[in-house]
Parts: sequence; structure tokens; C-alpha cells
Amino acid sequence: MLPKKGRKLPLWKGVLGGREIYARTIAELLRKEHGDSHRAIKQLMRQTDASERTVKHWLSGQHGPDTVYFLRLVVSSPVIRAFFLGLIESPLATPPTEAVDRISLARAREAYASGEIAGGDTAAHGLKTDPNHVRKSDPKNVPDQFAFNKRQRWFLNRITEGRCNAREIATAWTVSLKTARRDIAALKEAGLINYVGSRRKGRYRRVPE
Repeated sequence: MLPKKGRKLPLWKGVLGGREIYARTIAELLRKEHGDSHRAIKQLMRQTDASERTVKHWLSGQHGPDTVYFLRLVVSSPVIRAFFLGLIESPLATPPTEAVDRISLARAREAYASGEIAGGDTAAHGLKTDPNHVRKSDPKNVPDQFAFNKRQRWFLNRITEGRCNAREIATAWTVSLKTARRDIAALKEAGLINYVGSRRKGRYRRVPE
């Protein structure tokens, strides 16, 4: 809120008080979790897809991760995730006024799916998010990757990160279960995925290259 008198806005306090404080805080958290060895740098590069120079800057506190890298750390690092939860549960955080409705949740899922697709399309066209980084994880033995639709590319990304099935495709893309199962069947036929485990507790996984 604006102060009643004067022209200056109230200053943020704590870790969000400035970029330098933010950078030092993230550096301390990452060093506590990973240390500051070359192995730690490689691990953080794998987690975030950032360049070696960028990760070194984080660990040294020269600058903190920008939005995309910070969100990747929230997903992949238990320490950074705990830090993030602490931020949103702090006294400065605005409490939610009402429960999230189904429409908002559906839109959030659509936005997430769109982000996954954009990331897949970027990789497919050879674009880079960091000028100092060269991607090494593109599929090597896929004869015609562009023959697959966006739902299938999204599904391949999801099963790399965790469990996913036909029902999730149907929900995220607003298609029938029949269509979702047909997408998965085509990926199996192409030899890109297989199903491991029992029928109830098993999961799809990508076939090693």
C-alpha cells in the first residue's frame, strides 16, 4: 500500500530487499545443498539447463537466478523449494481470499501445457535460452520427430519428469481418452516408450537412446 504521506514507496525487507541480498541468499542455500565443487556445478547445470558460467555466478553470489532458472530450482531442489514455501508463507505474503475454482485450475493446467510445448518447440528448432549453453539431450535415434503431434511431445516430457498416463493427456488437452490412448500407442509403436511394472502401479518410461 502507498504511504499516507510523502512520495516514496515503502521498502521491501528481508531477502527480497535487493538483488545483492537475493543473490547472497541463493548462493548460501545452494552451497549448503551441493557444496561449491565442480561436481556441484555439473549437478546444478543438469537441474536447470544453465551454462557453467551462470551456475558459477549463482554459487559465488554475483547474481541470483532469473525467473525461469529460479522456477526450475524450485522444482528440482528441495532446499530452494523450502525457501520458496517460506517466502509465500511469510507475514509479507498476501493470504488467498478464496479457494481456487475448477476453471482457474483448468486454465493453470493449460498454461503449464503451453509452456511445455513452447519448450519442446524451442528445442526442436535448435533455439537456445542461454548463449553459453549447448543442448546435449536432444533425441538421437528418432527418425522423424516432427511426425508426432504436440500432445505426444508433451507426454514424452512429462514421463521424463515423472508419472503420466492417458487420462492426464485427456485432461490437459481436452481430448477423449480414446485419442489420448491412440497418442500413447503411436509412441510405443515407434519404440520411444514402454510400460514398466504392474497394470495398476506401473508407469510409462522413455526407451534409452
